Amino acid sequence: MAQVLTPPRPREGIARNDERWRPAPRGKAQALAAPLPRVTGIRFRNAAGEASDAANCCVTCPVNLGVGQGATASNGMELRFRIEGHRPGIEYDITRTRRNSLWERRAGVWSRLGSVAMGTNDDHHDDDECLRLTSGFIFAIDSPGWNGIAVPAADGTVFTSGLYTPAVTTHADAQDVVSRFSFAEWVIARSKGEGIPWTPLELPPLKDGTARKHVYWHNIVWLTRDGANRWVLGPRSEIAAGSLSDAVINAAPV
Repeated sequence: MAQVLTPPRPREGIARNDERWRPAPRGKAQALAAPLPRVTGIRFRNAAGEASDAANCCVTCPVNLGVGQGATASNGMELRFRIEGHRPGIEYDITRTRRNSLWERRAGVWSRLGSVAMGTNDDHHDDDECLRLTSGFIFAIDSPGWNGIAVPAADGTVFTSGLYTPAVTTHADAQDVVSRFSFAEWVIARSKGEGIPWTPLELPPLKDGTARKHVYWHNIVWLTRDGANRWVLGPRSEIAAGSLSDAVINAAPV
């Protein structure tokens, strides 16, 4: 009688009722799917004055990085993931969720104009991603804020965001405008030929050895007035690794 192979414990992200994990029929050996590639390195770049990696093939590349990227009311970052274990037929995607809020200060009083809960989809297209494996890497970029508004911006400028339902717009007499984001990002892969659906890839563990499911980063665009009453990016603007809690996102800026 042929040996019956016992399927391994399902990897995270694969449902237990997935046909690849069903017991082999009696008397028949079942071929097991090869393991998916792994992410073995993560690089987060946010240095002002630098540009995206020359190997980053995203549609919108090259982009400027750091606070006020391209002298606009936005900040820029780039994520690079090193992939090991690639084989023909494997496709990749970099996906992202967010939580965010928009605040303004008028006559010395802060008001929250909009808020979105963590887990909100922020992966609507691939123009900001390079998913073609290049020297073992794939990339994602982002520039949260208002990258279509140059700073300094004239008195009377208002800031509109379509990230809320309905869209929100600040007031022309606002004294400060603060947009805050916290993102979670990760890599998924699939193989149509092998019947493997989109599945999260294993990420490198944290420094203490704890398993990591996401890469967290955050962005703050703090717009304030200069001596000429123009809008400029304030010193509290930043784009950096790490998350912002729901309590921070939804508290009045201080």
